[in-house]
Amino acid sequence: MIMRLIDIVLLLLFGFISISQLNRKSLIALPKSAAVPPTVPDREEVVFVGVMPDGTFLVENETRSIVDPRVLQVYLRQTQAKLAAQKTRMRVRIRANWDVPMAHVFRAVASCETLKLPTGLDVIRASNSR
Repeated sequence: MIMRLIDIVLLLLFGFISISQLNRKSLIALPKSAAVPPTVPDREEVVFVGVMPDGTFLVENETRSIVDPRVLQVYLRQTQAKLAAQKTRMRVRIRANWDVPMAHVFRAVASCETLKLPTGLDVIRASNSR
């Protein structure tokens, strides 16, 4: 009987771990080494683009907002060039809340496709919304 209870508790624990969401909320910027070159797994950087319901794009850890998709494309091109100079590949992760019109999301996706950037999409339902 105790063994079954332990199995159930472990299944619940792993279930909650697998569905939990990890967000980076820290304001502390971790140091990066200038003396040691990055290793193979570190040579790819993910750039996050948030999409707001009004069509505004959030970049740079949601500290800068961009209204025009063409300006977003220029930002992504500049970031891609900067990372290419460091021999780092760039990936884009587009994050949108569940109530964002898909037309706004597809504008961000189109900017990434024009630059031939690998793109992923996250749609999040925030726990405090409705």
